[in-house]
Amino acid sequence: MTTVYEDFARAYLTEVGAAVRRMFTRVNEAVGLLEKAADGGAEVRAFGNGGSSAIVRSALLQLHAQAGLPVNDSMMSPATMAYGAQRQDYRTVFARSLAPDIGRVGLVVVASVSGRSANVLEAVRLCADNRVPVLALVGADGTQLEPADGMVWATGTTDQQISEDAMLTALTLAATALHPSREPLPVILERHLGALAAVDTTVLADFLKEATEAVADAIRNGRRIYVLCPDGGPLALAGEHFAHNLNWDAPLGVEGVQPPLVICDPSLADMSAIYNDHTDPAHGVRHQLSSASPKDVVFLLAYDAASRTTREAVSAATAVGTRPFLLHRDGPAPSGAGARGFRLPQVGDFPLSALVQSVAHLVCRTTRAALAADRGGPAGGLSPGDLMARDLAPLRELSDTPSL
Repeated sequence: MTTVYEDFARAYLTEVGAAVRRMFTRVNEAVGLLEKAADGGAEVRAFGNGGSSAIVRSALLQLHAQAGLPVNDSMMSPATMAYGAQRQDYRTVFARSLAPDIGRVGLVVVASVSGRSANVLEAVRLCADNRVPVLALVGADGTQLEPADGMVWATGTTDQQISEDAMLTALTLAATALHPSREPLPVILERHLGALAAVDTTVLADFLKEATEAVADAIRNGRRIYVLCPDGGPLALAGEHFAHNLNWDAPLGVEGVQPPLVICDPSLADMSAIYNDHTDPAHGVRHQLSSASPKDVVFLLAYDAASRTTREAVSAATAVGTRPFLLHRDGPAPSGAGARGFRLPQVGDFPLSALVQSVAHLVCRTTRAALAADRGGPAGGLSPGDLMARDLAPLRELSDTPSL
């Protein structure tokens, strides 16, 4: 089975790299839109549903960090979104958020694998009416969406999760080019594709096997799953996407499987209270893990495995007998702590989140396959081709219908 996981991981990451390379044939146009917005000092807004929301918000965070662009987190808080959706049609929720400030907006970034999400289309129409450029990241060939200004940046694949990974990677690398000490775009691309190819799929296969068994067991037995990033930043947004995958996508379409309880990083209300009361960055994670029980599953996303915050998080996870999994870039995996670690190649903080997102998607697919086997599927007989074919897009209504 480990060999199946290894072959699947290699095939999946190869497809992500191929999709990124396809998107980069038009990267100069995308960077041009970002540079024009930066030079004009206009505000940048961004919209997406599901995992796409984390992708576009990661881009906003990077645009602000790399180029100092004025950005606005248009996804709002869950409380704001739910409040507005109950009172007006959800299909207009993004457009209504955008409309009052449209005169200050120089670029709108949208992400939609289907290219048919009604609330995204409404926002694009509003931009067309006001001649605001749109950078639209979509799956397939991109013909399903046509902004009046700007461009459609298509992944060239209908596979939902490979598309999401390609979107985040391409958008991240394009935003990197806005940094004052920018390198040539071909250099940026080849360095990242080299890192993607350098992922040790033999070690990753062991990680995937253990993570799949742990997550599937947690879902079957109603145990908690934690996805935590003590250091924040773009990894926290990748963690939000990871948690969404485990809660929503892993059991999607598997009859009789209940979605698990997945606990992610603290909300803004929690975080502000934690840091107001306690300045230790590890305090929030220790507080969350104080509710954990033996055999709960804990995914810890870290930049440096040797940092005090990460070490305290691992210690808190192991102290109560959970099954901890550490994804990191720097430092050795914790030894003797009972945590399964996987070290990703050396890339920057924002590209690292794209690699972590791909690992999350791998875990999601293998877990869904394991859960499907419980319901009479091909137990133990899956091939890498079977796992590659387990695209979620056909299961989503948005892939086939233009309305929410």
